[in-house]
Amino acid sequence: MKVDNVLVLLLFLLISCSETRTSSKRLFGTNEILTLDIDDYTPNASLGFIAHEDLLFNLVWERNELQIYDVEQKKLVKRLKYDIEGDKGVGQIFGYHVHNLDSIFLFGQVSPIVYLTDTSGIFKDSFQYEIPEGYTSAFIHPHYFVSPPVIEGDEMIVKTHINGSYREFTNDVLSSKHLVYAINLNTRKVRLMEHMYPADYLIGGLKQFESSMAFGKDKVVYSFFGDHRLFFASTFDDKLIAIEAASQYLDRRLKLFPLSGNRLETMQYINASSRYDNLIHDSFRNLYYRFAYPSIDLTDIDDILRLRVAPGPFIIMVLDEELNVLGETYFEAGKYLPSNFFVHKDGLYISTNHPDNPENEEDKFKFELLEIRNELPN
Repeated sequence: MKVDNVLVLLLFLLISCSETRTSSKRLFGTNEILTLDIDDYTPNASLGFIAHEDLLFNLVWERNELQIYDVEQKKLVKRLKYDIEGDKGVGQIFGYHVHNLDSIFLFGQVSPIVYLTDTSGIFKDSFQYEIPEGYTSAFIHPHYFVSPPVIEGDEMIVKTHINGSYREFTNDVLSSKHLVYAINLNTRKVRLMEHMYPADYLIGGLKQFESSMAFGKDKVVYSFFGDHRLFFASTFDDKLIAIEAASQYLDRRLKLFPLSGNRLETMQYINASSRYDNLIHDSFRNLYYRFAYPSIDLTDIDDILRLRVAPGPFIIMVLDEELNVLGETYFEAGKYLPSNFFVHKDGLYISTNHPDNPENEEDKFKFELLEIRNELPN
């Protein structure tokens, strides 16, 4: 072989090798802290934040109040306090959705009534809808398996739960159940959407089947408590497609729901076993973030129950618009509160108000900005 040909071949091989060394995208702390002062009535661990442009909304259940903070000005700018009863009563607020500053929807936990307000705090309207047989009212919660409503045309698509005893569900029963339904905002009529539980979710045994839903640029995506896969569709009228998206930090074989009825084993499963949690979409970067928890070895019931307010280690996975896993970051316990976060134009903010964080301050919301960095493999 001629020398020129050998050089060309070597150059080709070098280029090919460099192209296969794809970089990963992971989240890293920046030490850039956002601090917001709060009053004596506001817990520094929120039941859920919602960001809209440079405004950050916070729900205070005890006062039936929405608070609005300005992220740029770093201060509280408005309180929206609602009556529970009376002509302008909205019941006990369980969840809310900021569609825009003129349309804020309030939801209860059980009653099939939706209330409409805005940033002035004025009660604008309410409507009741008929819950589909076998399902619950809309389940909207700001941080528990986050699944924001989606408004398309005259319909609002909402997450629902299934009625029935958990332990009685079989794979055949679950696979025939719907995840969401649409409420027509004009007629108040309800229709079940095409998206259903995975056909094989309980094929190996009983599992917690809570899900988180994220609506992206061109797809809707679901993440389930006990499944490494994600499920997506282009529209709510298309069938869901499964795609592998496992975390390297979770047990490959995820634990099954204990049938013993033993409280310790049940709490270990729910709070200390490998599992997936919130799935959120970053519209600024067209990425998805999937939160997950690795298994931790705890046998004391008090230690396990404390995880509800003082979580252990967790993972945040970064996925692209096609749901390819770009990278993931393992966060040690004791600094961040993974249930308190929000997406902003600057990046993903996560609360540093973990009860075990020595820098935790009871009279402040404190968030650290996480940024995505590219890493080349070693």
